[in-house]
Amino acid sequence: MKMTVTEFDGDQAICETENRETVQVPRSRLPHAATIGDWLEWRGRSIRILREETQNRRQEIDDLMNELFED
Repeated sequence: MKMTVTEFDGDQAICETENRETVQVPRSRLPHAATIGDWLEWRGRSIRILREETQNRRQEIDDLMNELFED
């Protein structure tokens, strides 16, 4: 399952799946480097950061913001 970290609430990470469902994951289960906005892949017992996908999505958002606020 793929999901993105949307926020942290205490010791829980609030994540949104590709199906737009919200799931709570203990922060201790995430990679230590995980931050808000990271795309994650949860397979069985392991969760890993999808660095390339995260970077691509951040770039898309930056591009959209630049278009929106262009002078």
